[in-house]
Amino acid sequence: MRKIGSEKILEEKRKRSVTIISVFMLAVLIIGTAGYAFTSSSGDSDEGADTNIRDLGGRWAVDIGGQTFTFNSHPDDAKNISIDKTILPKDYVGKPIYIDSKNPAIFAELYSTLSRFNPRVQKACFGSCPDEDLPEKDCSENLIVWQDGEENKIYKQDKCVFIQGDLRAVDAFLYYILEYNN
Repeated sequence: MRKIGSEKILEEKRKRSVTIISVFMLAVLIIGTAGYAFTSSSGDSDEGADTNIRDLGGRWAVDIGGQTFTFNSHPDDAKNISIDKTILPKDYVGKPIYIDSKNPAIFAELYSTLSRFNPRVQKACFGSCPDEDLPEKDCSENLIVWQDGEENKIYKQDKCVFIQGDLRAVDAFLYYILEYNN
């Protein structure tokens, strides 16, 4: 038969159990984090000497400025895309950024990277868009306009940046804005 304990003894047992579980969970977290750090940085990379680029099976993780960003294109695939050098990375820090893209993957790629540095990134329309309930913007504000095209190129007109082409052009723009020079 089990002894009936006082409230004080029961409370001490509960606290001891909580402490043991807490220490165990903390140990699991620390060991797991350390294990991940060792396995992700010590493995052989297919990219040779450039250890800040990792293949995630169709996407690329690139370490830039102490942060990891994911892209659909390897930096080498985006390197030769024409970019207007009047586009300045500082133009996108702390100012509202609007994105006009009918392609959800393009919008997601731009938003996921730019929103890390600017909490005011949102979808908008270049000109009028009566079919959608979005703010209508022109080139007097930071507007990024993606247009599908045969040729990948990025150019600026007033405060608008036009990205033509596919996801490689979008990634080339993001590598450029993040000042990643592979």
